[in-house]
Amino acid sequence: MRHLVLSDIHGNWPALEAVLQAAPPFDRVLFLGDAVGYYPDGDRVLGWLREVGAECVLGNHDAWLLALDRLPMEGVVLEILEWQRRRLSPENLAFLASWPWQREVEGALLVHGSPCDPWEYLDDLAPARQAFRCSEARLAFHGHTHLAGAFLELPGPRPWVRYQAFPEGGELVLPPSVRALVNPGSVGQPRDGVPGAAFALWEGDRIAFYRVAYDLERVAARLAEEGFPPWLYTRLTLGQ
Repeated sequence: MRHLVLSDIHGNWPALEAVLQAAPPFDRVLFLGDAVGYYPDGDRVLGWLREVGAECVLGNHDAWLLALDRLPMEGVVLEILEWQRRRLSPENLAFLASWPWQREVEGALLVHGSPCDPWEYLDDLAPARQAFRCSEARLAFHGHTHLAGAFLELPGPRPWVRYQAFPEGGELVLPPSVRALVNPGSVGQPRDGVPGAAFALWEGDRIAFYRVAYDLERVAARLAEEGFPPWLYTRLTLGQ
């Protein structure tokens, strides 16, 4: 079974289109949260995830959108989510509301942030060490940091954890005794200094990381069309 692993699309439809054009053949889609937020096409992204029967978990932006009636409407992020919610179809809103915080697929754990806390950022060795203690899964996929890479736990009396970044793609082959926390990177808004849409393909003990360029001017046009802040385009040009 070949799994297309996606995270943090954030309503960026041109980026998702580029991923689908570049991805090798796959059997199933795994989505690690944050379908909405930042870019205008959250409804279109959710519609595609629903149509392909993606296995999804809830991200923080997804949860905020669902809880807008209980949040103070302060700041551009929540304003964008409120704008998007008004444009979601009832079917896509119900689909989003059905996502769990975690799920297991073929022995792998899916979570947005960390096995310890779905909103925790796994961006350093200390939280990664704790994350390995919060789950017995040999392999966990997460997003949230928008950084493509993997924390690896090597066996021993005191397990050693190290980090390997994949900002420009690459391949990770897991030895039988190694555990991993894998982030495919962000489709919609990378933050590791490399522009483009990030994704991964998981098959057995092999995870291939990809970064694909696409026409950022299409995103700029959509932002201008809907009156979104221009800094959202600038971030894409910098990969930040």
